[in-house]
Amino acid sequence: MFSIGLVLSAGGPIGDPWHSGVLSRLEELTDWDARTSDLIVGTSAGSFTGTSLRAGLSSADSATRHEGGPLSVEGQALLDRITTPYAEAKQARDWRPWSPRMSARAMWPPWNADPVRLALGGLPRGNLSGAAIATRIDELHPDGWPDAPIWIVAVRNDDGRRVVFGRDDVRGSVGQASQASSAIPVVYTPVQIGKREYIDGAVHSSTNADLVAALGFDLVIVSSVMTVESDASSWITDPKRAWFAKKLADEVEQVRSRGAAVVVFEPDSDTAGGLSISDPDSRLRALHGGRAAVDRVLDGYRGDGIRSLIDRAR
Repeated sequence: MFSIGLVLSAGGPIGDPWHSGVLSRLEELTDWDARTSDLIVGTSAGSFTGTSLRAGLSSADSATRHEGGPLSVEGQALLDRITTPYAEAKQARDWRPWSPRMSARAMWPPWNADPVRLALGGLPRGNLSGAAIATRIDELHPDGWPDAPIWIVAVRNDDGRRVVFGRDDVRGSVGQASQASSAIPVVYTPVQIGKREYIDGAVHSSTNADLVAALGFDLVIVSSVMTVESDASSWITDPKRAWFAKKLADEVEQVRSRGAAVVVFEPDSDTAGGLSISDPDSRLRALHGGRAAVDRVLDGYRGDGIRSLIDRAR
């Protein structure tokens, strides 16, 4: 049977709108429903989209919600499960270094040092609580973890190691996993689950697509708002986006080396320049940018092949 893995990137406030744009447009053009994915891998904001899909919310309803339009009866019923208002309680700032151990581990071995973990470990801890994220997602999933597979990526705060909720032997509700996966360093407090603390999975990678490399999928679809289509100048204009793009390129190479086809929907340089996680207006731009990315890819020279693969899955 033809199988599809779906990878949903980090992206802060523009993450879910981007993914909603990509997936709703992809369904419009190919009739493929992202809810049928054999596995969903979500990092940070991608975990929000992933848990919504696994709850049964369609991509069309998700996109309509961002546009402020009326949802389907089924979609509204799902979202009505969420009764807790969203709020971010502020705590006193702890100015001590976030995780000196993470910084130390990031320097070894020296030929493979990780500058992101090195820098983050020396910064102060965040002071906003994302507890409402966990509560709201758990309300969306009243029966606990969904039966259909979803992997939610976080990073252990004490040593910087990647952890995959839903795959690894770690505890936590699906809401706690999403809260941990989206605990942006310096902004949010680390999320304690059991005896461990966890932070944003994007500290390791905004996509973490390599997790599906050995799973034997026929097709892997990656929706990535934090990267940019090949553009050497981005190392100067947007080094963070270029860093994530380099990570994604390495991950895609790993997946393809195992025989899977991979399609990536990401912003081009023009779209990326108009997206900012600190600008509320970027949410609608992200939604429309995600739609445009699908059009751009499917209209390109690989479009017919991608359509054919997705058609086999249906």
